[in-house]
Amino acid sequence: MMRKVFISTLYIVLALFLSIFILLTSTELVAFDMSFYKKEFEKYNIARNIGIVEKDLIDSTENLLDYLKNKRDNLDFKTTIKGQKEEFFSPRDKLHMIDVKYLFVLGRKIRNYIFLTMLFLIPLFMYKKVKLKISNLLLSTAAVGVLPIIVLIILMNVDFNKYFTIFHEIFFNNDLWLLDPNVDRLVNIFPENFFYDIAIRIITYYLTTQAVLLILGLAFKYKKSLQK
Repeated sequence: MMRKVFISTLYIVLALFLSIFILLTSTELVAFDMSFYKKEFEKYNIARNIGIVEKDLIDSTENLLDYLKNKRDNLDFKTTIKGQKEEFFSPRDKLHMIDVKYLFVLGRKIRNYIFLTMLFLIPLFMYKKVKLKISNLLLSTAAVGVLPIIVLIILMNVDFNKYFTIFHEIFFNNDLWLLDPNVDRLVNIFPENFFYDIAIRIITYYLTTQAVLLILGLAFKYKKSLQK
């Protein structure tokens, strides 16, 4: 009895780990996809709205992404805005991005730790006495990982602004994320609709991966049943 409880608990824990790994990887892929930013900037006329040429907007965004990748120490750079050379980001923008960068760095560390943990646990699926099955792990991951995302999708479509605010209140311990569109550039280049779009893209990547795991899990189960 205790053995079954242990194995069931292990499946759930590993399923959570794998789901978090998929979510963090999906976030990283979307967050650093410049083609996505270019489409969004064109969709919402960002360059024209803030009075900047498209190339400078793209270059500034690449600087921002390099900063989040830890390839750049700061966001101190100037760009021509409405004919005037000025700092692209406001002091408040820069302070907020310190917090955002921390979350990205933390997310990468968590993802890497999970990856190493999963590698370390691979032998458990090969050790017959433990009797862990890869098919059960894949099916558990799909079951455990999809439900919270479905709830999230529902909440996003009920009131995105409300839950976007709650997200910031959970992950930031200050009010630097409350930006002024008359002063702070971040809120102008990344309007709320942009964050809705990026959330949908991340969720799409995540659910697609979970669907693949579900199909693989079922395939392994079916193959196993044919061998009996």
